[in-house]
Amino acid sequence: MNILRFVPRSLFFRLSLAVSLVMVVVFGASSYITFRIQSEQSLSATKTQAILLTRALKNTIRIGMESGHTESLASIFQTVGALPGVEKLRVFNEEGKIRYSMKPSEVGHLTDELDYTVYRSPERSTPFQSETTGHRSFCMVEPIENEAKCQRCHPRENEVLGVLDVCLSMGDTEKSIEYNRFLLLSFTWLAVILTSALISVILKRFVTAPVERLARTMESVEAGKLDVRVDIRSGDELGRLGGSFNEMVRKLSDTRAELEKFHHRQLARADRMASLGEMAAGIAHEIKNPLAGIYGAAQVLVNEFPEGDPKREIVGEMMTLIKRLDGTIRDLLNFARYTEPQFSRANVNEVIDKVLFLVQQIPEGKRARIVRDFDPAMPEIEMDSEQMKQVFLNLALNAVQAKPDGVALTVRTRGEVPADIPEAKHRSGYVMASVSDDGPGIPADRIGKVFQPFFTTKESGTGLGLSMTRKILDLHDGWITAESGSGGGATFTVFLPKVRA
Repeated sequence: MNILRFVPRSLFFRLSLAVSLVMVVVFGASSYITFRIQSEQSLSATKTQAILLTRALKNTIRIGMESGHTESLASIFQTVGALPGVEKLRVFNEEGKIRYSMKPSEVGHLTDELDYTVYRSPERSTPFQSETTGHRSFCMVEPIENEAKCQRCHPRENEVLGVLDVCLSMGDTEKSIEYNRFLLLSFTWLAVILTSALISVILKRFVTAPVERLARTMESVEAGKLDVRVDIRSGDELGRLGGSFNEMVRKLSDTRAELEKFHHRQLARADRMASLGEMAAGIAHEIKNPLAGIYGAAQVLVNEFPEGDPKREIVGEMMTLIKRLDGTIRDLLNFARYTEPQFSRANVNEVIDKVLFLVQQIPEGKRARIVRDFDPAMPEIEMDSEQMKQVFLNLALNAVQAKPDGVALTVRTRGEVPADIPEAKHRSGYVMASVSDDGPGIPADRIGKVFQPFFTTKESGTGLGLSMTRKILDLHDGWITAESGSGGGATFTVFLPKVRA
């Protein structure tokens, strides 16, 4: 089971919890180490005290025995035994019989089995738990050797004259240790609580409160309110983040205002273009029939003049101009007429291949060097094949006419938009086809206008081909881009969706 599911998602709560846990670990470890050091120091102090007391008593016993005042040893034992912390003070012989003791009633009895065992063991100073008092005592058993001075009264074969047994109570020390542990735990928890509370206040003031204000402002911006600003005036990272966010919102607001203005201008322009288109279509329709009559009359008239007559040449030139005017009127009518695409599944490679075959039948196309860089894995997509033929025919004709003496025309298709195309989004959802030439290119100040109706860079162009191209692609939910380098050449790239929306 994931415990984090039950933890509130509040940033303030999680930060406070994390800080509290860290402080519990840090303060807890510090208190434990301090307690261990104090315990070791208390034990070491008791041990040192036992060693010093044992050595002092041993020297006292030796002096008393050398001077012959052995009767004073009993009073010395009683006096020292009355000192605070002295729990046991006695001397027993090799057999364990007590000779002197701080308690006269013990004289003549056998010493404790534990004391005698400790004396016989290599380690003669070991802290142990007393069964009678319920606390630890530190005991030392120190043998009194039969030195040369002592052999005046004692046989030489007795190596040990007696064993000094000293036990110091650690009851008060343990109480002090327990009290210190209680104080350490109490101050540790108090420090954790107070520090956590202080850090929580600081986090609330300098972190979570600014983040909450920033989040609320972001929600307002997400709802479309671009006039709001976040109020974070600190000079730290959050302050800089708030300033950057405010600047971003300001730029978004300015951009939206510009887009709204542009949108209004485009709507007004669209209305004007629609009206102009309707008017132009009406005028073109009215002109087309009389123009056909004029062309027919010119055909009759040209036959009235013999070959070589200058008048026949003039009438022939007039017929050429009439044909050109008729083509312009036809393009204008096609541009003004709305034609719903008839979608069916087709392959872009096959459509372009048919277009290139047609282009190669005209003089400029015969001189062109055409390179087909088709993607063999190009999928079939839904499109109007006839309209897409018109799209690629417009692009190919523009390319070959840009350099009539022989253009290098490269047509490239991809079943997925390559990574080197920066403008595309959702690359896997579109196919791409580009038409590139090595002609003179398009000036930088004109490339943004090439898709506008009636804009052309050719002397005989109508300026409607690329406008019709973009109109057809809009009906297919696709789009087209134009690029031209400073060294010449132009590339038009078409993007079409694999699946219709």
